[in-house]
Amino acid sequence: MDTVKNKVEELVAAILESTEYRSFQEAEQQVMGVPGLSEEIKEFCWKNYELQNSGAEDLYEQMEEFENQYREFRKNPIVSRYLEQELRICRMLQEINARITNSVELML
Repeated sequence: MDTVKNKVEELVAAILESTEYRSFQEAEQQVMGVPGLSEEIKEFCWKNYELQNSGAEDLYEQMEEFENQYREFRKNPIVSRYLEQELRICRMLQEINARITNSVELML
């Protein structure tokens, strides 16, 4: 188990040192430099999450309405960069998780 723990620590260090994570941190610092913007981004992300997990029958219409509501917000270059960098980090973590999950067989 010590070997696995050590490798996890190495993986975490590699993630924190990655270009993707550093770019995310830079984008986050830009957001923090604008009063109230982090709260607006959190609200946007939460509403997006709720909508995607709502199971609504008219999801396409609701997504279109959501996109229209936040179109101008997303045009803000600080917001756009932050969301892009956040997505890059999320995808990297998803790929890592998928690689591990697909490699370790737990079924009988």
